[in-house]
Amino acid sequence: MKIITLNKVKSTEDYIRKLLNKQKTTREDVFVIAKSQTRGKGTKERKFSSDVGGVYLSYLRFHNAMLVKDAFELNKAFSLAVIKTLSAFGVKGAIKWPNDIYVGDKKISGMLINNSFLGDYVDYTIVGIGLNVNNKIPEDLKDIAVSLSQILGSDVNVESVTATLCYNLCNLEKTDLYARYSLVLGKTVKVIPCGGETYIATVSDVLPDGRLKTADGKILTAEEVSIRI
Repeated sequence: MKIITLNKVKSTEDYIRKLLNKQKTTREDVFVIAKSQTRGKGTKERKFSSDVGGVYLSYLRFHNAMLVKDAFELNKAFSLAVIKTLSAFGVKGAIKWPNDIYVGDKKISGMLINNSFLGDYVDYTIVGIGLNVNNKIPEDLKDIAVSLSQILGSDVNVESVTATLCYNLCNLEKTDLYARYSLVLGKTVKVIPCGGETYIATVSDVLPDGRLKTADGKILTAEEVSIRI
C-alpha cells in the first residue's frame, strides 16, 4: 500500500492514472490525497468544488477474481465506507443512487468510480471521493450541499477524517446494509431522462448490475437518467 499526499493537484484521479501508466507491472494499491484540487471531477464530467478543508482522494485498488457481473458490489461497498466514516464522527448519512452521500436533503460527498476489465474480471478500480469537512460551500451550492463542520457546529480534524475514510476503504465490509441506507429504494422519486420529459416513479429494486427497477417495470441506468429525491 502506497500513500501519496499533495498540497494541490488538478485532479487526484488524473495523478493516479499517470502513476498507473508508469507502473503497469506493479500491482500495488495506492491512495493519492490532496488538500485541494483545481479541476476536481464529478459524475457526467461535472466540476466538483475542491477547496482547502475537505477530503479529496483517489484510491487505486487491484482485485483478485472479482467478476464483472459483481462490479456494482464495489459501488455499494465504497458508499458504505463513506457512511461508516461519517458515523464515526456522529453523523448519519444516506446513499443517493448510485453513490452520492447525503445528510438530510443535502449532499456531503461525491464519488466517481471507474473499473478496468480483463475478460470476465475486474482488474482494478479507481475510486475518487470528495467529502465536505471544513471547506466553505460555494454560494451557488448552499441549498444542495453541506459540510461536516456545518452539521456538527465546529471544525473537524481533516486528517482524522481522511485516516478513517482510508481505513474503511481498505477494509470493505459486506454490502447487505446498502438497502438500509438507500434514499431511493422503495421511494417515489423524480426521474429526469437525458433529453426527455421528467416523470414520477417508485423505485422497487436496485438490480445486481446497479440499474434501478421501477414499480411499473422500467429499468433505469445512471448514464441515461438523473434522480431527484
